[in-house]
Amino acid sequence: MYTYEEKPDPKLRLLKAVIFLSAGIIAGMIAARIFVLPYNASDDSMKPNISPGDRAIICRFKDPSPGDIVLVKSPVEPDRALLKRIMAAEGDTVEVRNKIIYVNDSVYRFKWKTNSSDTRVFPMHFTGRDTMPAVKLERRQFFLLNDNLDNSFDSRNFGPVDDEAVIGVMIYKM
Repeated sequence: MYTYEEKPDPKLRLLKAVIFLSAGIIAGMIAARIFVLPYNASDDSMKPNISPGDRAIICRFKDPSPGDIVLVKSPVEPDRALLKRIMAAEGDTVEVRNKIIYVNDSVYRFKWKTNSSDTRVFPMHFTGRDTMPAVKLERRQFFLLNDNLDNSFDSRNFGPVDDEAVIGVMIYKM
């Protein structure tokens, strides 16, 4: 016995495909804005790794750890965000003596490129860049540092930051 099977209208099939594709793109764009955030570097504080004009892609839902580059709320200017690197985390003790950085009483060996060409050592009453007393990081605190060690506006100036100040972790640089 022969049965008749109706074939779907090609125009209706194309319309369904366009609707599902559009819905998928819109959902993807919304999800991307929720999970990732673009950030344009505006200064040379993270040189040599990030230059002014570089675009960093920040993941909002990644747990930060030492070595990660993070976007944080500025502890000094509430409407500003800063791109810094986590150098130490809770339980660590950080100290700077004559431009040498110590973590837990050991000279810190950077695992990334840094920039430091200024040979001058400023006294602590002038700046914390070159000499800073030991700071013990409390629970859920981070010590932030610029990759450009001489261009410093980081935890040597404003102290450790709480993890609540971290907006997200850099996952890609363009």
